[in-house]
Amino acid sequence: MSKSFTKTLFTASLLLSAILGTARTTEAQQSETRPLASKQRPNILILMTDDMSRRCVTATGGSQAITPNIDALARRGTVMLNTVHQGGFSGAICTCSRAMILTGRPLWSVTPDRLAYAGPANLNTADKLFPEQFREEGWQTFGTGKWHNGNAALLRSFDHAEAITGGMLPFNQRDRGGAKDNAIEIGMMNPSCQRIAGSGKVEKHQTEGWSTDVFYDAAENFLDSTWDQKKPFMMYVSTNAPHDPRHVPDQVLARFKTVYEPPNYQSTHSFDNGDMLVRDEMVYKPPHSPETVRRERAIYLAMCTQIDDRIGKLVNKLKEMGQLNNTIILFTADHGLSVGEHGLMGKQNLYDGSWRVPMIMAGPGVPSGESREGFAYLHGIYPTLAKLAGIQAPSYTQRFGFHDVMIGKGTGQPQLFGAYMPNVKVPNGVRAVRQGNHKLLYYTHSGRRQLFDLENDSWETNDLIGDPKHQKTAEQLMAALENWMENSGDPLGRQ
Repeated sequence: MSKSFTKTLFTASLLLSAILGTARTTEAQQSETRPLASKQRPNILILMTDDMSRRCVTATGGSQAITPNIDALARRGTVMLNTVHQGGFSGAICTCSRAMILTGRPLWSVTPDRLAYAGPANLNTADKLFPEQFREEGWQTFGTGKWHNGNAALLRSFDHAEAITGGMLPFNQRDRGGAKDNAIEIGMMNPSCQRIAGSGKVEKHQTEGWSTDVFYDAAENFLDSTWDQKKPFMMYVSTNAPHDPRHVPDQVLARFKTVYEPPNYQSTHSFDNGDMLVRDEMVYKPPHSPETVRRERAIYLAMCTQIDDRIGKLVNKLKEMGQLNNTIILFTADHGLSVGEHGLMGKQNLYDGSWRVPMIMAGPGVPSGESREGFAYLHGIYPTLAKLAGIQAPSYTQRFGFHDVMIGKGTGQPQLFGAYMPNVKVPNGVRAVRQGNHKLLYYTHSGRRQLFDLENDSWETNDLIGDPKHQKTAEQLMAALENWMENSGDPLGRQ
């Protein structure tokens, strides 16, 4: 063999290697952007919290929050800055909120013939539930944590469920109707839970440890030992925290040495909002001292940090398993909580601390490092996740999807509406409408109204009602609210 031929063969070999290397690099680059093949359908991970205000997360406006892992998720994905739940028709707002999320239905049509606590708490509907659809479409579905919508919905939704709890963890040293000494309760410890034990069967079991750890341990165990990796998974991980009774490990609370009362702190609410004696407001009866509010907000924020710690661990596990880049992660809460804002402690109101929720999405199909101002409802989760996953949600859910807003090609809902009433049999309650930066609150039992400019007054401390410069805005918003009440199924809408 001649030297020239050998040199030519060697050069050709190098060229072929370079071409193949470039091809592999190009293929790898394309794999990050090309549409997912049927065998590469994305996993879905829903991280739900209970009572968690958007100000509990640094990335969504929390100046005193410590949430590095959720913040990292926000940097990887998109923050929806103006997401709200639509309300509730009992003091247990989470039952209505979660029923809306499961069905994709708005408030008055989620259980239209059962507008009371038991309707959503024992959700029995012909509507497809969103985990149920993912299950039917080939995802392996798993649930753990707070589930406040009954066993029938649980069994429809999940192939597997472990460490499922009800609406509230049990009180150890107080009656359910009120508080004696919140500091001695240990309700976040050792929850009694349920699991799916077989086809159509739910059984009780006892767990040990902090509830947040119990739920996230169950999620990790599912990935380790139950997940059929031939299928994508859809995991629903829902904490009871930071709902009261508020307790957290000492080492987590120690991170919060200086917590101040919020800028809209009041010792008592300035007027009767229609439900001043609801359980949440009786846990600590007003007036609320600054010291009480600081202590409770510190524990509240620490419970959110404990959740954040476990989110970081779960995300790292997905990364180690090689699944993170193929997993859509959605982090949110069913509603917020006042904890001293406006002289209130609970969520039975429509101030932004209770109405607006944190909403972060990351993963395949979600823009990275973005935030969106467009208006969205929590019950738009169903059609939005379906769109990302390449399946078709029911037609009645479509107008609430926020996929277009998330990808920067839509402006979202033109207005946001909300309603709260403790019981549909009485006219007490509040309604809300937001358009642009202005928000109107209307108290149905008294006719009182409030108007806020959220761009210049994000803590809602300056009521503009009665200011002649804002009279036209108030009238326009009230007309829009009355129209919604008349046409949405609101029992207080004019007949």
